[in-house]
Amino acid sequence: MIRITPQQFNAAFIAAASVAKDEVFGLFDDKKPYTRLMFDRVLPDVAVRLGISIYNDCYYYLDSIFYTGLDHEHFAPTSYYAKHVSIALEHEHDVHGTAVEMNKLQLFNTPLKVLITYAQTVNERQRYLDRYHRIVREADVFGDFATLRRQLVIFGTSNESTVNWHSFVYESSGFTPLY
Repeated sequence: MIRITPQQFNAAFIAAASVAKDEVFGLFDDKKPYTRLMFDRVLPDVAVRLGISIYNDCYYYLDSIFYTGLDHEHFAPTSYYAKHVSIALEHEHDVHGTAVEMNKLQLFNTPLKVLITYAQTVNERQRYLDRYHRIVREADVFGDFATLRRQLVIFGTSNESTVNWHSFVYESSGFTPLY
């Protein structure tokens, strides 16, 4: 299994989004084409940069997983049953539905869980980070989410010329900025 840190994922994501920055900015407000761009171009580029495989099509109701190896011993050669899920990822264009997505991520035993969403203001981001902190803290029955089963939230914001990314990693005290 490959263990990807929040810092590694964030760096790969920022790099991949930067390569597609013109398309990311141009489609930012057009949800369906923008989401397709994320799943068809940006996230596969992240996987290449991390040296890991990706499956971008509803995997146990997750938007995407990053994995190492498929289990063809127990399942058909054409199946997609991952041996090791390294990253569970949810992408939600509308921040208002993200508490559901954060809750869903807590159900998966993976070394990294990532939520990518969009909130324009510092206050709005903080309001959602506080909500996510409560969700994660209450789900952390073994007390290892800040050390072994990490959580990363990446917010996108747009201005008149670009899309900016604001990343936060879960610590037991809450989500802290990732620089």
